[in-house]
Amino acid sequence: MKSSLFLVAVLLCGLVSAQQGGLPERVQKLEADNDVLTKSRVAFSAALVDTDDWTTKGPLGADETLEFKRVITNIGNGYDPATGVFTAPVKGLYYIRVSGVAGPNGELHAGVKKDGVNMFAIYHKAGTQAGASNGMVLALEQGNRVYVQLWAGKSIADQGRLSTFTGFLVFPM
Repeated sequence: MKSSLFLVAVLLCGLVSAQQGGLPERVQKLEADNDVLTKSRVAFSAALVDTDDWTTKGPLGADETLEFKRVITNIGNGYDPATGVFTAPVKGLYYIRVSGVAGPNGELHAGVKKDGVNMFAIYHKAGTQAGASNGMVLALEQGNRVYVQLWAGKSIADQGRLSTFTGFLVFPM
């Protein structure tokens, strides 16, 4: 009985090899497909501060890149909380969103930049604890850097979940 099962298994392997280019080729294709899937899993979300206490930043004398310290999600490891910069790990179409709460001077104005070029901004001037948010779909090349800059003279506040920077890969290109 065992030798019969072995014979059937050998025949089936031969049939698969003859019909589909061989088992090694199929394994390589599956590994390549899995590699593409793994690289296309990119998502991050971070809050400005890593505390539940009200914290403000600004007003500042010059534009400054915000470092969103409370990392909630960082699939693909594209976001660096030490610099506040998201670096696209793969070429693709990404959705990027930023939200913020105005700080003590009542004016929030921050811009999202891609490799130093302004892409979109959030703005609010209505007193403290007023919020603004905005998002955009961006085509990014592998290695493009996206970050949020608080503009000079403006302020932002957070309580560990209100001012956020988020992005995810919609699809690779």
